[in-house]
Amino acid sequence: MNLVPGLPAHAASAVWGGVPQPLRAAVEAAAGPVLNAVEAVSGRTAWLRLSLDVPGRRLFLKATPLSHRHAPTLDTEARLAPAVRALAPQLLHHGIAGAWRWLLFEHVPGRSADLSPGSADRDAAASALRRLATLPAPTAATLRVEDRWAHLGAGLDLGLLAGDRLVHTDLNEGNILVQGGSAVLLDWAWPGRGTGWLSAGFLLAQLIDAGTPAADAEAWARQALPGWSAAPTDAADTFVTALIRRRAEQVTTCPPARRAEREGQLRSALTWHRSRTHT
Repeated sequence: MNLVPGLPAHAASAVWGGVPQPLRAAVEAAAGPVLNAVEAVSGRTAWLRLSLDVPGRRLFLKATPLSHRHAPTLDTEARLAPAVRALAPQLLHHGIAGAWRWLLFEHVPGRSADLSPGSADRDAAASALRRLATLPAPTAATLRVEDRWAHLGAGLDLGLLAGDRLVHTDLNEGNILVQGGSAVLLDWAWPGRGTGWLSAGFLLAQLIDAGTPAADAEAWARQALPGWSAAPTDAADTFVTALIRRRAEQVTTCPPARRAEREGQLRSALTWHRSRTHT
């Protein structure tokens, strides 16, 4: 495995040796000597994603070169961390080392959520989202959802999505970690500010992507996610329409390797829209 371009590949037991020395030194100064490191397979925003064994505990490291376009998202996660302590792994240390921005979290055992039809994991995710819906957006969540989607809003009243709640705008099965019937929410690189039911809308989109019929997903949400059931019909319709436009945009801008995935997500959003409008 070659973690950093230009460095030789390393066996899993020696992954830590492939990390740039300034970053290794900063992490070990904060947490102690690293005994083993294993690369995480999920996640896209951070360049390095490593589970680290240090004396007496396991930690999780995210790091990205300062020159990379996603480096600012690690700053966002660091600023947001105090607001999501009850919903996300605790941020223990963070900083800049050499040319790298890094975050060191507690390691939370678990697995990525199964969002396929009928999975019990969706109830664990719903419980986390009910708590999230009560959280006011902290100052670190500066991005208003209606502003983020403004370029998609021709003919839409995106003000229907506005609000003062914290929104997880990048929900997917890899960002929902499940253990023992409970869930934590990972990867707060793109926190938003909007109405309290928006995170539920993003979860519904993922359920439909995973094969749950749109009508069944909405029937489940009306029971499991009170915020969604209380959302005005025109506001929810606006969300789904904006989601279609965003996914159509992603189809045209994504790397070729993700084209089929993005096209499938667009099809499922269109199916959701047809279910809501009966057309």
